[in-house]
Amino acid sequence: MNEKKEDASKGIGVTKDKIEVQEDLGKRIGTKVVHAGESINPFTRGITTNIDFSTTFAYDIADQWADVFYHGKPGFAYSRHANPTRSVFEKKIAILENGEAGIGFSSGMAAISTVFSTYLKPSDEIIVTDRCYPGTRHLLNQYFKEWGFIVHFVDATDIENIKAKITNNTKLIHMECPANPTLSLCDIAEIAKLAKEIQAKFVFDNTFATPINQNPIDLGVNIVVHSVTKYLSGHSDVLGGATVSSADERAEIMNTAVYFGGVMQPFDAWLTIRGIKTLELRVNRHTENSQAIAEFLEDHPKIREVYYPGLISHPQHQLAKKQMRGFGGMVSFCTGKSDKDGVDFINNLKIIKRATSLGSTSSLIQASGSMLYLEFTEEEKRSIGINPGFVRFSPGIEDKDDIIEDIDQALSKI
Repeated sequence: MNEKKEDASKGIGVTKDKIEVQEDLGKRIGTKVVHAGESINPFTRGITTNIDFSTTFAYDIADQWADVFYHGKPGFAYSRHANPTRSVFEKKIAILENGEAGIGFSSGMAAISTVFSTYLKPSDEIIVTDRCYPGTRHLLNQYFKEWGFIVHFVDATDIENIKAKITNNTKLIHMECPANPTLSLCDIAEIAKLAKEIQAKFVFDNTFATPINQNPIDLGVNIVVHSVTKYLSGHSDVLGGATVSSADERAEIMNTAVYFGGVMQPFDAWLTIRGIKTLELRVNRHTENSQAIAEFLEDHPKIREVYYPGLISHPQHQLAKKQMRGFGGMVSFCTGKSDKDGVDFINNLKIIKRATSLGSTSSLIQASGSMLYLEFTEEEKRSIGINPGFVRFSPGIEDKDDIIEDIDQALSKI
């Protein structure tokens, strides 16, 4: 398939090619993370994808360049539009998410803002989970509302809350699951059916679950978004984002991305390609550690609440079993009786690092009293389930017993 998207008014042609699924390189996720989207270099026979830093690409005849730049012919003309190394990453993430095509962005926020801008115009309405990433909330509240977008934040654990906000102007539904930071769930398949009925785009942030534990496109989602900074790259050394969608949607989003300019750089793409090769191993370890830590915390006398989909006590445990292959690498909990107790707890940790972000090989932790949601009022925090002493924890790939011992000694001091 090689349809041309010719639009001289926008000054770019974007191919609508679907990625080719390399069945001969394995059907299972543990093999796909290693080989998907990559091939042996035909000139050097090297097995590692090269980094192509070139910003511009030359042709023998001017018309050949114009065919690529303006008329959607496959190839490379300018790296803001397409780059050989980024293209490999885009193929890899598309294959892992069971989509037709992907785009690499300079950050997760670049990805989500580009998608919203592609499919929304002033007076359009968007329904968003109220347990969403704070950056997404700020983008919508501080910018898109001022530009005329109408935003509805809802408790998406009950689909009736979503239905209640639907109007004729609802153009997009955006969800996260498990949600950041309370790890609540929404029924992805049911929301996908609803979005299809009202002809709205269903955009889904799959950063927490990763394609190892969940494939939203298989459940009816239109566009999957990732913060590549987290699990996909996995080593706290890449800032990046990604989308996966149909080939047609990829062309629409890419037309916006070219002019917003927030595309992934070649070196970041290469680091992420390398990081993804160990994605299954790392996510399985994150998940194993998180389950053990959650079970330990649930029985600890200084812990009031534990949020982890893998616990039988989680109110949506059965839904998690239905739509996830693993319960993920994030654990949230409330310790002591106040935000100060949460802060004192994390300040006593020795191995676990007090830092933002998640999905790293190193364990990272934040407390609501010192590092997490400080810009929220107490009422706003309580409304989305962030109670006194709330802690968001991203267990790394260290030995789980060492992590648990570190948590235990820190709890003993509050």
